[in-house]
Amino acid sequence: MKLAKLLISVIAMMMTFVFIYQSMINGILDFSSQTPDIYGYGWLVGLALLLIAGTIGVASINNDERKILLTAAKFYFGTAIVTFLFAGNDSMTATTTVYGVLAGIVFLVNGLMTKNEDDPEYGWEEKRSWGKRKTAVKKDPKDKDSWGESGFREKTKKDLNRKSPRKPWVFAIIWMSIVVIAGVFFGIAFLIDEEESQYDYSEQVQNDEIMAEEPARIYGPGETWTVDGDFSLTFTAANETDFRNEFADTSPAQVIVLSYDYSNIGHEKDVMDLYISSVSFYVIDESGEIAETYPVTGTTYPQEIPIGAASLGAQEAFGLKNASREVMVYVEIYGNNYVPYEAYFKLPVHSTVPTV
Repeated sequence: MKLAKLLISVIAMMMTFVFIYQSMINGILDFSSQTPDIYGYGWLVGLALLLIAGTIGVASINNDERKILLTAAKFYFGTAIVTFLFAGNDSMTATTTVYGVLAGIVFLVNGLMTKNEDDPEYGWEEKRSWGKRKTAVKKDPKDKDSWGESGFREKTKKDLNRKSPRKPWVFAIIWMSIVVIAGVFFGIAFLIDEEESQYDYSEQVQNDEIMAEEPARIYGPGETWTVDGDFSLTFTAANETDFRNEFADTSPAQVIVLSYDYSNIGHEKDVMDLYISSVSFYVIDESGEIAETYPVTGTTYPQEIPIGAASLGAQEAFGLKNASREVMVYVEIYGNNYVPYEAYFKLPVHSTVPTV
């Protein structure tokens, strides 16, 4: 049973590192993105619980206390619950969920079958038969113990429960198993990485060829960028405003308000419906510097819209570090299945500030 628990715990720890590595490659744990995968947070928590459960499981090998075994079971079950509810739906999360349930059952059963030192029957030396205690055999004081027998009988409970030392070949088998399992998992990770690298390379070559043949289109005001089966976006204006917020942390050279419309063609609801806001925009002034959002009162906020609906007249304000007659807006929006889409908009800045 101890070898089984050790293997389960070591596999759990290996799964944690392999899945973290694979998730970073797939972009699930890329929290630096403008719109990170919302399931990445639940997935990261689930992997952390799995690592803790494996660590506790390894620690319980030389300490068969019920509390430690049940604690490991709780962490395994916690891993299964978190990954099932909050970590999305793919092969890695399904594997982790099933593994967490099975490992939790093993440690739970083993923990329930293990007696605590606090149990009244722990270390009881008299045997019971059909619920009745056998009567102790009285011994005549005249009877004398053989040489050394009394000393043997006076051994403490700790001495009686002392286990014989493990044989060297047992440790050899355990560590060989650990090495084999580690090699298998790292071998799988290497093959996956190599496959992903080859796929990304061919995909990049194909994209470079397409870009060489047809340059990326730059949209102007009033022109609509449409992603088939997902969404459409149109910038209608970029207007300068003389409004300045006294509570703002920055003092921009120029403040502009972008007005835009967008429609939900077929953006499927996952965490939320289609919502396009300033987090998807990078505004670049004529000097090549990226502007920051600026708090302007009285603007129209974008709305979360379902399939078939549109949000008209949405506005976002930006503070430019350098006054500009036109700006370039780089847009990055994640569509269905977290596929990123990119576009550029070149917008002239219309001055609404009255001249003296």
